[in-house]
Amino acid sequence: MGVLASVPAGQAPIIQVVVEAGTVPAGAPYTVTGHTTGHSWAVRAGARTSDGTQVVLGDPICPINTPVTYRATWDGGQAASAAVRRPWAGRSLLTDITGGGAVDLLWQGDDARETDPRVTLHEVPGRPTPVAVFAPSMGAGTISLTTRTTPADTEAMLALAARPAVVALFHNPARCWQCRWGTCDVPLVTVMALTSVSHARTGRLDVAERIWTLKGAIVSVPEPNVLVPTSVWDDVDAAGLTWAQIPAAAGTWDEFDRVLWQEVGA
Repeated sequence: MGVLASVPAGQAPIIQVVVEAGTVPAGAPYTVTGHTTGHSWAVRAGARTSDGTQVVLGDPICPINTPVTYRATWDGGQAASAAVRRPWAGRSLLTDITGGGAVDLLWQGDDARETDPRVTLHEVPGRPTPVAVFAPSMGAGTISLTTRTTPADTEAMLALAARPAVVALFHNPARCWQCRWGTCDVPLVTVMALTSVSHARTGRLDVAERIWTLKGAIVSVPEPNVLVPTSVWDDVDAAGLTWAQIPAAAGTWDEFDRVLWQEVGA
């Protein structure tokens, strides 16, 4: 019994997180979270009440190229996985919130962010200073960045920007010397809704390159209780197995859920 984390093949795959049957006592509310140095996050659909059975979750906002562990935590108990690493051989990464539409981009600039204090000022006649009214919590604010792409990723960026969906921007510790020294302060993952997208050709001669100016509002993960699968029925079909062959790959339904079907027969 425990928590298992698996990394499917490929670039920036959705991490599979398994809370094995019997790990959390039946009837106990629990949460599944991801952790790396200085950063933690809730795994989508990971807040639930245990019925004693296995749970298989997908984590599409796991940071890239950094050791990550997963924990299931309940009142009076905790179970943790071994460390895993989500690989990405490119530069920085932009995806949709379910891990699709990956864009390999060169993130330039200084990680410009603007906070939102959510304060309004009211002028009172006869009083030299205004009355400040604050919201109960400060807004997460906005982010602005400049990036560069070459043709294949320009196409991917155009497609991603055209979708009415929240996106995730990933900082790449493998390409950051400050991360290697432990002195970087750029968030590993920023979840945002794009509010402005502009682009133009650069002067590069050897390949068509575009420079992008992106602006986004920092938001929460939408529909946090909706499960993101690591394999879908199309992956099962693509494996090319007959129903008679499937039990050899996965004998029980619990084992079936944990098979990374996109890797079967690869």
